Amino acid sequence: MYLPITKPYISGREYELVKESLSSGWLVQGPKVKEFEESIADFTGAGYSVAVNSCTSGQFIMSKILGLQPGDEVIVPAFTWISTANAVEFLGARPLFCDISLDTFNIDTDLIRAHITTRTKAIYPVNLFGLASDMKEINRIATDHDIRIVEDCACGLGTRIGGTHCGLFGEAGVLSFHPRKSITTGEGGMIITNHKSIDKMARSLRDHGAEISDYTRHGVRRSFQMSEYPLLGYNMRMTDLQGALGIAQMEKLEEILNIKAQLAREFNDRLNPIGWLKLPIVPEGYHHSFQSYCTLFKPQETYDALEKRDANKLDKLHEERNTLMCNLEEKGIMTRPGTHSAPIQKVYQERYGYHKMDFPNAYAADRLTLALPFYPGMTEEEKDYLFEHLNNITP
Repeated sequence: MYLPITKPYISGREYELVKESLSSGWLVQGPKVKEFEESIADFTGAGYSVAVNSCTSGQFIMSKILGLQPGDEVIVPAFTWISTANAVEFLGARPLFCDISLDTFNIDTDLIRAHITTRTKAIYPVNLFGLASDMKEINRIATDHDIRIVEDCACGLGTRIGGTHCGLFGEAGVLSFHPRKSITTGEGGMIITNHKSIDKMARSLRDHGAEISDYTRHGVRRSFQMSEYPLLGYNMRMTDLQGALGIAQMEKLEEILNIKAQLAREFNDRLNPIGWLKLPIVPEGYHHSFQSYCTLFKPQETYDALEKRDANKLDKLHEERNTLMCNLEEKGIMTRPGTHSAPIQKVYQERYGYHKMDFPNAYAADRLTLALPFYPGMTEEEKDYLFEHLNNITP
């Protein structure tokens, strides 16, 4: 049996809508993208949503909108996909990494204030694996220090605190539709915001800095007139083929999220007896969307090593985890680390001289997280196969 880490939840509807786009002749950013944007805004409660060709592109656009420049600093969690930091670094600013809580894998809000300087322009909290960061506390910190917030919501579609969807606590949030996310357009992303000025500028920046898009221009008289380009922008547009996929995926989003919630409850029940895995937590008042199901390997030994700041022990546990992952892989069960610690990636380690234990919790998460196969179409046979092998392991 083969269990991938995830599977896109695709039906005939995706083929139908993509075929509509192919038949219409409108393949670039057009009516399907507009409809997809509207469905995301409606679901999240955002005043505006702007489709882009990737979440990374949305992060770059938001860094441009914030006006980041050399000398500026942005606080970024040390355990996140590298694009969160790259969106700061590419504009000449510096990502100032902050350690995380191993309970949530999100930024440790108790550590943020110590990182704020006169050069701090923003905080980029990440809502990892479908659990929101402590946005209420982050908002208080940002207000006290007059700094701005852009949420990395790559994993966050369906993630809420109370009635508020992630991405709407600060200036904006950026969603991802990569195939490992709850819905997919292949590649693709979406900026959500309640600020009209951000919506207007993001639409321009994604389209070379144009005042008016091709789709809008072609729907009015004198469509032959080209746009003016007052901004220096990018080409980060989503195609209508991707938009068609997004529409079809949004039609089943509630079903996907409900299945994932039930699947997470079942995983919790069946994995709870396994003492060598720490299961995801959901703080009171938070809605976890479970983009993925990420655990921590040998939690007690991990916390003991961290208390002693014993990097060698963490590395030894890392080798044990990798041996386990290899054994599961041989049985057709695909697993993954949760994500990585950005400051110990070569580009940042060499640029700023970071040591692996500068952010110990992030390093432990980098070395010892374990994401399991988790997807809406998972069959009873697949689940039984997974749990049978996990229960028979004594690492």
